[in-house]
Order: sequence, then C-alpha cells, then structure tokens
Amino acid sequence: MDNSTNKDEENKIDYDPTQLNVDSSQIKKLPFALFTFIKKLISIENEVSPKKTISSITAEIEFKGSSIWILICSIVVASIGLNNNSTAVIIGAMLISPLMGPIRGIGMALATNDFKILIKSLINYGVMVGVSLLASYVFFLVTPLKAETSELLMRTKPYVFDILIAFFGGLAGIVAAATSNKNSGITIIPGVAIATALMPPLCTVGYGMAVGNWSYLLGAFYLFSLNSVFICLSTFLIIRLLNFPKVQFVNPSTEKKVKLYSIIVLLLIVIPSILKFSDIIKESIFNQNATDFIEKIILVDDQLELVKKDIYYHDKDAHMTLHIGGKYVDDDLQRQWKIQLSNYDLDNVELKVVNLSSKELDEAALLNELLENNNKKFNSISEQRDLYRDKLQKIAQSSYSMDNLNQRVFLNFPSLSRFAYGTAYEKVNTSKDTIYTFLFEWDSTVNFITINEKNKSLKKFISNELYMINKKDSLDIRLINY
Repeated sequence: MDNSTNKDEENKIDYDPTQLNVDSSQIKKLPFALFTFIKKLISIENEVSPKKTISSITAEIEFKGSSIWILICSIVVASIGLNNNSTAVIIGAMLISPLMGPIRGIGMALATNDFKILIKSLINYGVMVGVSLLASYVFFLVTPLKAETSELLMRTKPYVFDILIAFFGGLAGIVAAATSNKNSGITIIPGVAIATALMPPLCTVGYGMAVGNWSYLLGAFYLFSLNSVFICLSTFLIIRLLNFPKVQFVNPSTEKKVKLYSIIVLLLIVIPSILKFSDIIKESIFNQNATDFIEKIILVDDQLELVKKDIYYHDKDAHMTLHIGGKYVDDDLQRQWKIQLSNYDLDNVELKVVNLSSKELDEAALLNELLENNNKKFNSISEQRDLYRDKLQKIAQSSYSMDNLNQRVFLNFPSLSRFAYGTAYEKVNTSKDTIYTFLFEWDSTVNFITINEKNKSLKKFISNELYMINKKDSLDIRLINY
C-alpha cells in the first residue's frame, strides 16, 4: 500500500496544463523558434551519409554485363508500349530501367570536383545512349507496326512539363539515394520518375532513325538531352546543399585546373539549358494564347471550319497559318481578326489565312441563292398572274355570255322595249351573296292582264340561260321593272 501511495503522489502535478504562461521575451523569440522548427522538419542532414551516398551512386555508373541486358530489355519493353500506345507497358519498362546511374554520376562529380568520376560517368552515359538507341532502332526496324501513336508524338519535341518532371524526378532521386541508408526502398519511385523523362524520348529517337524521320529524331534527342541536363543539375544542387566533401588534391595547381574544367563543363551544360527552358516556357504561353484566339475569335462562327493550323514560334518571327473551310474569309474579316491579336498577346504574330473555298465559289453560291429566291418570287407572281388571268377570262366569258343572253332575250321576247342586267352583292351575316339583277320594260302592246304571265316566263327563261352559263342551280335572280 505504501508503494502504491508513493507512486500516486509522484504522478500528481501542481499546475494547470491548460494555462499557458508566456512572457514577452518568449513572444519575441517565437519567429526564430518557428523558423527552427521548420528547418528541423525539412532537414535531411542527419539522415545523410556522404560516404555511403557517393559509393552507391558510383556503383550505379558503370554499364556492363547484366546492367546492359537489363537496359536492352527495358528499352524494348518501352518501345513496345510506345508502338502500341500503351501507357501501362511504358511504366512497366521504367520499373526495370537502370538509366539514372551515369547522369547522377555526372552531377555528383561536378559537385565534388571528382574529375575521374566525371570522365567515367560521361563514358558510360555514351554507352547507355548508344545501347538504348541501337535496341530501339532494331525493334522499330523489324516491327511491321510503325504507326505514329500519341505516346510517340508526345516525345518529338520538348515541353515545359517534361523538363519539370525530369528536374523534380532528379531531385527525388538524389534525395532518396542520399538517405537510402535510413529509408530503405525509397529509391524505386524516384527511379521511375527519372525513367519517365529519359526512356520514351530515347525510344522515340530510335523510331525516328528506323522510319527516316529526321524531325522526330532530332526533336526527341533534344528532349532527352534537356531532361538529362536537368536531372544532372538537380543532383548537383542537392549534393552542394548537403555540403558533400570535395576531392582534395596534393598539388594545388592540379586542383585549380580540375575546378576550372568542372566549372566549364557545368556552365556548358547549365547555361544553354536554362536559356532553352526559358524559350520553351515562352513557346508554351504563345501556343496557349494562339489556341485561345482560334477558339474565341474564329471558331465562334459556325460557318467556318478550321481544317489545319500551322503555328510557329520565334522571338522575332512568329506566325500562324490557318486553313479555313466553309465560308470564304474576305479581306475585311481577316483585318478584324488581325486587330484582335493584340488582345491575346499576339501583337508580333503574322496571321495568314488560307481559304479552302474560293471566292468565286462563294459568290456563285450567293448568286444561286439569290436566283433561287427570285425564282420563288417569280413563281409566286406567275401563279397570281395565272389566277388573275383565269378570273379575267371568266369575267370575259361571263360578259360574252351575258351579251348573248341579251340578244336571246330580245329574240324570244319581242315585246320588251328595254332590257338591262348587272350584279349586286348582299352581305348576310359573314357571307356575301351575288344577286343577278335584271331591269326590263314591256312595250305598250302588252296589256295589263298578260304582264304577270310574261314576267314569269321571262324569269324562267333567264334562270335557264344563267344555268347554262354558270352551271349552277338556285341562283339568286331579281327582276325589276323600270
């Protein structure tokens, strides 16, 4: 019981842990403390063993025996993936690729002034490139499938993201190599990242050699070279930041000469690459602006079709050629497009429009449209004319028939002294009825007793005659005595 009591007493505290007692001096030290915390958080100096790191990188530099065959197999697998447009197969090839050794060796040698390792790395780098190109060239030469897949075309010229992948993949690779003694197995992923930047371009160079496409060959090799430089640069930076020991020379003049050669090699590698990387960024921005211009200014017209576009970037000679189908693009519309270029930071760009539809064809189409509309109008007028003509003919026929009726009435009723006819119209509700009206007068020989009978006979005669003329029954007839 006594022991238990003593332990309980030891575990008791006489302060409130929820209360923070901070004085002004501690507040002043807070930024420094925060900086120290962040520094400890990201620092890897305690995890690094320079001697082991240099040994592991040096061991991966040389290509001979099994490493050569592993390289050949990985290159062939990657070539198959590119040929079949299979991203999964390409990634599988990267998992077995031993490409990073000589490149990291160059970066390490430049950072530590180890000229011997530098020469060895450069020689093995050449061996690696030669074996890879030979393997990919033979594969694409013998394979019957030589289609230009999207995976191949993506590696025919350098892009910003390719170089960034190479640089940060190289950073991850050297950090993993430097701390591998503390974190086993971390080198796999950086190795894949480095292979991502190196293997596909190398295989694409072999493809360009096999099919005789110099544009693909040079563009892919340029991409591979840039990626190699940035992987090397990332290795150089990390080793210098970690303060790896430099090679010491007994002879000061020899040391001075080695440092000079190393600096020259470093500058020859880094400066052109940095400048080119800047150009690639500018080109990427230019291409994006050109794409926005085409989509928002040109393709908004549904009558236009962009069949082909040729976009060329240079600081002093940028131009854009658009092959337009559909509606003919006249000079006025082209001038409007050129004015809009400045809104997309394309002020110095020469815009050229190639009309795939000729002006004559466009004008002919317009003329045909006008003629078609005129024909429709003409046909409509012609139909109306025919309608009026029919009506006039009917009126003429009716007048002629009524003239004959007049003669026949006097012939059959000689006692008539006066006889006239016309038509009257009577509107009943919403309809309009035609009333045939006849004015007549008997001469003095007709006595009052027989007038009614003669009126009936006249009306019947007129009704029959009108039926013969109009072919209609129940015509409304009105007889009026003068």
